[in-house]
Amino acid sequence: MKKDAVAYLVTRKRGDVEHQKEILEEFCKYRFTINQFFNDHRISSTPLRKRDGYNQMLEYCQENEIKFILFLSLSALSRNPDASVEELKLLISEGYVPFFARSDFIGYYDDPALRAEAIGDFITYIETYMEGVKKVQPPHPRQEALSRGTIGRPRALNEGQIEALITVRRSGTSISQICRMFNVSRSTVSKILTDHPELKGEWKGKRQSAESAESE
Repeated sequence: MKKDAVAYLVTRKRGDVEHQKEILEEFCKYRFTINQFFNDHRISSTPLRKRDGYNQMLEYCQENEIKFILFLSLSALSRNPDASVEELKLLISEGYVPFFARSDFIGYYDDPALRAEAIGDFITYIETYMEGVKKVQPPHPRQEALSRGTIGRPRALNEGQIEALITVRRSGTSISQICRMFNVSRSTVSKILTDHPELKGEWKGKRQSAESAESE
């Protein structure tokens, strides 16, 4: 039996609403019935709890006892990855169960309790890692390499950091956001994702060139 749910959209340009609705409706087949769509336009940098559409959605969920909330992706929630994770924590604590139409690596679609638990584990992992990054500021990789007497270009990230990078990329976080989170260049991220081609995405310049060619 399909479960009642609501969907939240964040749009930036004309046509985004219909496009995102199609993706969400396809994701919902045999799983959910979307009772209502809610939308905020061009405010992805605004805190979630200060958005009109987002708050209307939460009020609707409370009034109609709906606990399943559908998003396009985790990264679509906010430009700030920390804010996205913090909002996930709030939603879980309030009894909601979020789902993502794209890059949903959590699983447990048919078991809300296990899904909520898995999201909680993901939040704990990310928060523990980020807290460690904030507390310990390692020396510059090149300086550290010189102090050890090693030759050649040092590694930008250690094994634990690489694992965390791949995890947040799987969650749908953009490469630009990852560069800021880990303080590395796009080329470093690209090298780390060499063994994960499905996570690398498409270079914007290539896409724009293709679009220009189609318009000619």
